[in-house]
Amino acid sequence: MIACGARRPGLRRSVARQSAQLLALAGATLVTLTAGPLAAADHDVQQWTLLVAQGPIADRVLVQGEIQPRLNTNASRLGQFQLSPSLGYRVNPRTAVFLGYMFVHTDPVGRPAFDENRIYGQAALQLGKIGDVALSARPRMEARTVVGADDLAWRFRQQLRAQLPLTEQRGPVLVAWSEAFYNLNDADWGPREGFDRWRNFVGVAVPLSTELTVEPGYLNQAVFRPGEDRFDHIASITAFYRF
Repeated sequence: MIACGARRPGLRRSVARQSAQLLALAGATLVTLTAGPLAAADHDVQQWTLLVAQGPIADRVLVQGEIQPRLNTNASRLGQFQLSPSLGYRVNPRTAVFLGYMFVHTDPVGRPAFDENRIYGQAALQLGKIGDVALSARPRMEARTVVGADDLAWRFRQQLRAQLPLTEQRGPVLVAWSEAFYNLNDADWGPREGFDRWRNFVGVAVPLSTELTVEPGYLNQAVFRPGEDRFDHIASITAFYRF
């Protein structure tokens, strides 16, 4: 019999090996993403804080709220602010679907500020495990409009996420995810059909209580533009509260 709290050597080695493999994969992805010539890209250091609260309001019915300020220009100014309520339905233990609205205020450097309204639908899918690594996916479709513009822009997003527990008991979890954004049409206020941006994240999810988890880490965002692309190096922290 193994005493409570004792670590099994085989499991410890397995977790350590898979941690190293996941970190190596995440690192290789980020290196590949930023490997283009520096002269052909613009770089910025940013800080994003995402606050999320989610919980049931009826049988299988969920409500979720998100607030996210984003600091850009070497994290010196508030370049964007997002606010999003959504309503969800848990189809089964592995699948939930959401319909939401997002208000986005953007204040770009050297250009007038503008407000964007989004309606989106998304699914949260638990895909299963490979060894100790839990895999999940989040496809999202967005309908986007900007105040003062005429066109409706459609964008599809796909996120794939991997999580690896670092301890046998409830504790820190190594997290890596990748999300691609694809514009489905041109719009008079800026979007162009094709790949819009690509985000890659590596960090650690730390449970502070049964309700609250924080997830700090490094987020790399590639923004694809005519001519000069932009790469954002982001100190990201997410606080997720379940009620």
